[in-house]
Amino acid sequence: MKSIIKITHQLNKRYSHLCQEVMQKYKITHCELDILLFLYNNPECDTAKDIVEKRGIVKSHASMGIDKLIQKGYLKTIRDQQDKRKYHLHLLTESQPIIEDGLKIQERFYHQIFQNISDDEKQVLWHILEQIYQNAKEE
Repeated sequence: MKSIIKITHQLNKRYSHLCQEVMQKYKITHCELDILLFLYNNPECDTAKDIVEKRGIVKSHASMGIDKLIQKGYLKTIRDQQDKRKYHLHLLTESQPIIEDGLKIQERFYHQIFQNISDDEKQVLWHILEQIYQNAKEE
């Protein structure tokens, strides 16, 4: 169990370190960067609820991050036509440079953690991680 926690912690620490460059350049928080990249990488998941449930960002942090991104002109909300209580988040053109830099960081992170690991080994790892994820969801 210690190994899983240790690995997870180290991966989070490494990714956060790489993100610092983008966060400082654009004067945004880690949460704001995560929201922008999540929306870009998952266009079908475009609500605050999606961000909270699928990305695992705390509801209050997601709400504050979304509000800040709207104020900074990187996001806008669009009211759902069927459910007037629901709002969809839409990335604005001004967010594109941040997203491009963030994607480069994600790519760099991916290459760093998977160096010297074959495609076959990655496939096995993804399969095992998916099973662990499913097991963790069960009560």
